[in-house]
Amino acid sequence: MELIPLGVMGLNDAKAFQKKLKETGIELVLNHNEASCTRGCAVTVELMGKESDIPAIQKAYQAEYQKSLQGHDVDFNQMAAVFDPSAEEVTCPACGHQFKPEGSECPDCGLMF
Repeated sequence: MELIPLGVMGLNDAKAFQKKLKETGIELVLNHNEASCTRGCAVTVELMGKESDIPAIQKAYQAEYQKSLQGHDVDFNQMAAVFDPSAEEVTCPACGHQFKPEGSECPDCGLMF
């Protein structure tokens, strides 16, 4: 079985996702790669899986992501906003406040640009 790296995730989240996929018959291997993972307070691991399982893994991850957004008012257009310091007015991608880009932070929430 040829495993390919799929991404990096926090250890606890990775274990929960691995368990959820195992219930559907998909094997996900957790690997600590010194080049891409961390140790200490925030341990991360690489998720490894079979290439043939990628569509099912993506579907499961999207479902988990959508579940985590339930009850939140998420504006994806606002999140994708690009800060243009030469524009007349900009929108903060964090809080949505509109302002003239005269400084390096949002005057409403303090997000640094």
